[in-house]
Amino acid sequence: MPSTDPNVSPATFMSRQVESSQIFFFDQPGPADFEVKCGGFERCRPDYRIDRMGFPWYVLEFVHGGQGIVSLNGVESPLKAGDFFLYGPDIEHHIKTDPQKPLLKYFVGFRGSETANFLLRYDLRLGVLSHCLRSEPIRRAFDTLIDRGSRNSKFSRPICTAIVQQLLLMCHEDAVDAGSTETRAFATFSRVKHCIEQNYLSLGTLEAVANACDLDAPYLCRLFSRFHDESPYQFLTRLKMQHAATLLLEGSSSVKEVAAACGFPDPFHFSRVFKSVHRMPPSRYRDAMLDKLPQSR
Repeated sequence: MPSTDPNVSPATFMSRQVESSQIFFFDQPGPADFEVKCGGFERCRPDYRIDRMGFPWYVLEFVHGGQGIVSLNGVESPLKAGDFFLYGPDIEHHIKTDPQKPLLKYFVGFRGSETANFLLRYDLRLGVLSHCLRSEPIRRAFDTLIDRGSRNSKFSRPICTAIVQQLLLMCHEDAVDAGSTETRAFATFSRVKHCIEQNYLSLGTLEAVANACDLDAPYLCRLFSRFHDESPYQFLTRLKMQHAATLLLEGSSSVKEVAAACGFPDPFHFSRVFKSVHRMPPSRYRDAMLDKLPQSR
């Protein structure tokens, strides 16, 4: 059981049962009303397990991938991508990963005299597992939080406070009941999403996706509008460009060769699409990312 002293160093509570992590924490006291203590991303080891009777601060955890089990005040539930939960000083919690599909999860710890009022004002309940269908904006916000918290500048604390409050409200606004994911429409959406994830390199258009799934394109768009934060074509394009980024960094292929491998016969069109996703052209992206690699080892 961890100390309940809210003034102890956040580093004391960082789990060692992780394959890798990106973490920031603030040791010095911050604003008394709403203070971010720590945050980060964890790629859990197969033996990852947390057993606590409480915690010094409030914590929001968001599952990005993998599977596991969480028990909150004696209520046990399976964990999957898109799930999130809040706990605090009086919430007994146990978290265990599936050793075959280890958890990938974001977290942030915070405290302060106005924190309880903030949670109460927006009906953010502790010890309750919820699910967020529109997870991509949550992931991006967490990535921004980690980046800003790691800078440790004079602006880091106020920026992190604003981002954490934004995250809490976004999670709550996009939360769905468990029953929402048991409908026939969601089952169809899941089938289409899986089809795109498995075949994105061979699917070039929205119509191709619709034909592969034996659906019409307008219905496909309505499904993604209901259950996802991107259109089906945006989702398809992002997967292609993530694969392109991997090819650029892992090999010596030219931009033209990477474009062809991702289904773009025109390298100039590929470069425009790549820039729309990664905010820079592919050649510059490779140079910028490779320059960072020695610093991250």
